[in-house]
Amino acid sequence: MLLTSMERIRMLSDEFTSISDERLTMYIGDASLEVSSLSAPEIYQERLARYLAAHLAILSVSKDQTVIREKIDVIERQYSDPSKNIGLLATKFGQEYQRILDELEEVLKPKKSINLLVL
Repeated sequence: MLLTSMERIRMLSDEFTSISDERLTMYIGDASLEVSSLSAPEIYQERLARYLAAHLAILSVSKDQTVIREKIDVIERQYSDPSKNIGLLATKFGQEYQRILDELEEVLKPKKSINLLVL
């Protein structure tokens, strides 16, 4: 069961126009499986799946390396290690997914209470 659609993901950003329907469907399936295993309320599941699928799709096409050192004489250029950005914080969509999860955790966290039994 797919929890979101390609159209909803493509509405997030123009970055998704270069990703084929087949690949996007695969990411939606992966995200839907992941989100359906969470104990998130149903009203949040589509949104979570949308942002997680978008995160996975962007990771597959981005070559986010930053120049961290450049030498002019005997030309040399050093790039940052792209593996440093592994995880949800690597994309704005992953960050939003994590923000929603954190928000849900606060809302769904059982309230601490004291139960007293008087004998």
